[in-house]
Amino acid sequence: MNRKLSLIILVLSLFVAAFVVAGATLNGGRQSPDDPASVPYRQMDVYQEVLEHINNDYVTTPNLSTVTDGALHGLLESLDPDSSYLDPTEYKAYLQEQKEPEPANVGLVVTKRFGYAAIIDVRPGSPAAKAGLARGDLMESIAGKSTRDLSLTAIRELLAGQPGTSVEVSAVLLHRVQPEKLRLARVVMPPAPLLTHLYAGDVGYIGVPDLKRGRARQIADAIRELTGQGAKKFIVDLRNCGRGDYDEAEAVANLFIKQGTITYLQGQKFPRETFSADPNKAVTTAPLAVLTNIGTYGPPEIVAAAVLGDHRGAVVGDPTFGEGSVQKVLPLDDGAAVLLSVARYYSPDGTAIQNHGVKPSVEQVEYPGAPPQDDAPLEGVPPNRQDLQLQKALEVLGASQTVAAAAATAP
Repeated sequence: MNRKLSLIILVLSLFVAAFVVAGATLNGGRQSPDDPASVPYRQMDVYQEVLEHINNDYVTTPNLSTVTDGALHGLLESLDPDSSYLDPTEYKAYLQEQKEPEPANVGLVVTKRFGYAAIIDVRPGSPAAKAGLARGDLMESIAGKSTRDLSLTAIRELLAGQPGTSVEVSAVLLHRVQPEKLRLARVVMPPAPLLTHLYAGDVGYIGVPDLKRGRARQIADAIRELTGQGAKKFIVDLRNCGRGDYDEAEAVANLFIKQGTITYLQGQKFPRETFSADPNKAVTTAPLAVLTNIGTYGPPEIVAAAVLGDHRGAVVGDPTFGEGSVQKVLPLDDGAAVLLSVARYYSPDGTAIQNHGVKPSVEQVEYPGAPPQDDAPLEGVPPNRQDLQLQKALEVLGASQTVAAAAATAP
C-alpha cells in the first residue's frame, strides 16, 4: 500500500476511532447506529474500505493520487457548483488569475450542471456567439479535458487567456445529439452598453447586459434621460445578465427602493450582514417591471428579489437561475486548496437565492410553447419575432394588449 493511501486510511481511521470513543463517553456506550451524527463517520469507514478494494483488486495498479483527487472534486461539487477542490496546479493558476486577470475570453458565462459545464449566457458578438453557442448548451470538454473532471474555477480559467490565443471545446448544442468540436478565439471585448428605448410613449426600457462596476451610475443616468423624454414607467431588462458584482447589484436595487432590506448574507459561521436601502440614493418612484429568465444569474437576481421583497414592482418572465453565494479560499498543506461557499445571499423575505432563484410575480415565457426552465424555440420552430415577455411587461404597466403587441419587438 503506497504512502498516500496509508496516510488517508490512517486519518480516516483516527476520525472513526475518535467518534466511537466520543460517542461512548457522551452516550454511556449507547450510541445509536441511526444517530444522524454518526452518518459521516460511517461513510468514512466505507470510503476507507472502497480505497482498499481499489488498491488491491482493480484490474490494473491504480493511480491513487488521481482517484483521491477525483473523490475530493466530487465531494466539494456535491455541495454546490461554486465549491471546488483545486489541485496544486489549479490553485497556482487561480492565484495568478486573481493577481493578474486574463485580459481576453470567449464571451461565455458558465456554471456546472448535470456534471458538465453549462452555458448560462453568451455575450452578443463574441467568438462564442459567432460559433453558434447559446444558453442551455453543454460543453463536454475544454482544451481536451472533460469538464466533468474540472472544477468550475478551472473551467473558467481555461476559457480565459491572452488575446489572439484560442481554445478548442466540444459542445452539445440545443436539439442536437452529437457533440461538435469548435475552436473559440480569446478576444478582449469592449464594455457592453446599456440598451434604452421609449415604448408606448411613456415606458422607458433599460436593457442591462451585466452589473459590472459603474453600471448603477449608468442606469441612474438612463432613468433621468428617459424621464426627460417622457417616461413615466420603467422596464429593467435583466434577462441573460450573468456577469457583475454583488455590491453593484445592491446599488442598482437602491435606485428604485427607498428603504428596507435589499438583501442579506449569512452562513453557518458567517454572521448575518444586512444591506439596506439608502433613501438618498433612490432615483425614481415610477411604476416598475423587471424582466428575468434562466440567464438572470447571480448579482441581477439580487435586484429582482429586492424589487419583489419591497413590493416595488412586478417581476415578469421566467424563474432566475439561482446563484448567490460567497466563497472562502482554504489553502492545504500540499499546495492544493479548497474553495468553499461560506455564506449565501437571501431575499428580503428570507429565501436563499442559491438553488431557489427568484420566481416572477408574472410568469411568461419568451417563446410560444417553451418550458420556463429552457425557454428556447422548439425544435423545428423558428423564433417568435415578438418578445412575449416584453409584451407582458408593457401590459403590466398599463399598455393595452394591442399597443403592447405592436411595440414588443426585441430591442
